[in-house]
Amino acid sequence: MDCLEFRRRLAAEPQSRAAELLSHRDSCAACRAAWERAHAFERELRDALEVPVPAGLAERVLLAQATGERRHVLRRRRTAFALAASVLVAIGGRLAWRQLDAHSLPALAVAHMPGEIRSLDLTRPIGAPAIKAGFADRGVTLRGPTPADVTYVHDCPVGPYKTVHLVSRVDGMPVAVLYVPGKRVAKASDFHRGSWRGRIVPLDHGALVMLTNRAGTPDFGAVATGWRAAIDGMGTAQATTRGGSEPGPGHLAP
Repeated sequence: MDCLEFRRRLAAEPQSRAAELLSHRDSCAACRAAWERAHAFERELRDALEVPVPAGLAERVLLAQATGERRHVLRRRRTAFALAASVLVAIGGRLAWRQLDAHSLPALAVAHMPGEIRSLDLTRPIGAPAIKAGFADRGVTLRGPTPADVTYVHDCPVGPYKTVHLVSRVDGMPVAVLYVPGKRVAKASDFHRGSWRGRIVPLDHGALVMLTNRAGTPDFGAVATGWRAAIDGMGTAQATTRGGSEPGPGHLAP
């Protein structure tokens, strides 16, 4: 092997351990220097590419995808909602709007979820500061400790309401939670729409809507207890004994 062939092989296969390549390297000082330069460059290139993957990168990518899809669906939903509102006004819909507004939380909550469906797949808990910041964006200050196993928080418009959208996990089951500040409901009630099951619970200064489409029996009572304590500042014992917090049979919302 001559020097020209050595340089060609070195450029094409810098990691080659072929016997003829090593033999020429050991017998030629100039080619040995070229070998050392090539391997030094290879080491620098390898070190530059060995960048550690940030913790939670997959979760953040999934969250970004969920947020992007939510915005896309939100734009389409706003257009449809504006069209529906104009039709109601055209047929004397002031009264119809009041009736829709009084009974629409289950429908609006279920309609909101397709754009947020990936949020139910998130499993990495988020910290209390992020949860408090989500409520602060809606002008709400939490009065108690935040529940454990909260994996998502975002300020979301749901129909005409400005809500805080969260996901709580109870025994591994994700439950979407929508807090609607200022919304008054008379009593707790369950609802069932398509594959979605949910519960609406009145709080001191708003309403809590919980829903899931996952198989199994969701523990809405435990979810409501945790968020009542966080939002209203009530202890667990008070939250579980407060009248009207748990619906009885027959309290199914439309």
